[in-house]
Amino acid sequence: MKRFFALCGGSLLVVLLLLAVAVRAEAIKNQYFTLELPSGWHLESFQKVLDVSIFVVADSSRKNLANITVISLGKHLPAKDVCTIICNAQKVNGAHIGEPVAAGESYVVEFSQGKAHGFQYFTATGTLASAVSVIGDGGKELMQKHFKPVDPKLFPASY
Repeated sequence: MKRFFALCGGSLLVVLLLLAVAVRAEAIKNQYFTLELPSGWHLESFQKVLDVSIFVVADSSRKNLANITVISLGKHLPAKDVCTIICNAQKVNGAHIGEPVAAGESYVVEFSQGKAHGFQYFTATGTLASAVSVIGDGGKELMQKHFKPVDPKLFPASY
């Protein structure tokens, strides 16, 4: 009987350990934010070029994406200027960009390029700026629920 309980206890322990590993979410963390990726989401790419960090996360279908860019400007630029500069560069690359709309301290722009359709959020504080592109309702939900900025003034208040 003791062997039976030992076997059951050991099996239960293995199952609990496997469940703990399965539900552990991937987290992206840097000096600007923490993003806990829920099940089905993954870090698709990360690039750091000079003082620009670009993170792209996607769900398994790739219909929901979030592109988070943090830029060290080297000088103070308002969010509207950051928005204008980045949107003009994207227009040159064939993107269709809507009119910027103020949303608190940020600017929001609707965009489309090819089959992708989404929103971009631009925020600036001092010499840092953020540009967050979100595609799909799942991308907005991800950012709203799982994105935790270190400095809330560097990112939009809502998505």
